[in-house]
Amino acid sequence: MNPMIKAIKTAQRAAGIDQVCHVKNVKQISGGLTNSCTGLTQNQQRALLKRYQQMVPKQELPKQLKLIYSLWGQLARAGKVKQDSKQACDAFCEKFCDGKRLYNAEGHWQAVTEILKQWLNRKETNHA
Repeated sequence: MNPMIKAIKTAQRAAGIDQVCHVKNVKQISGGLTNSCTGLTQNQQRALLKRYQQMVPKQELPKQLKLIYSLWGQLARAGKVKQDSKQACDAFCEKFCDGKRLYNAEGHWQAVTEILKQWLNRKETNHA
């Protein structure tokens, strides 16, 4: 399957667009010339993909995850971690989540939050 068609179909499913509405969208984009995305020009396919991507509902991060990422950012600003990114935070937190991705380890979020809070509040001692 053409990668663009595959992307359109994936976006269609993600946006919850049924086949009847999909055909209507294709007809509208093509000016009534076709009812299949394979009959669209590349520009029309891109326009359809963009339309579907804009219709996909945005998922809000759970409050506990927002707090974890916020604490990580505070650690970075305090110079206690090198990289202020979600990826760096996720990589660090996997150690405390039995190897699970942070997003999929809801049962560990409270413990991770406490670890990050303690780290943030820890005073660095100079052993020189």
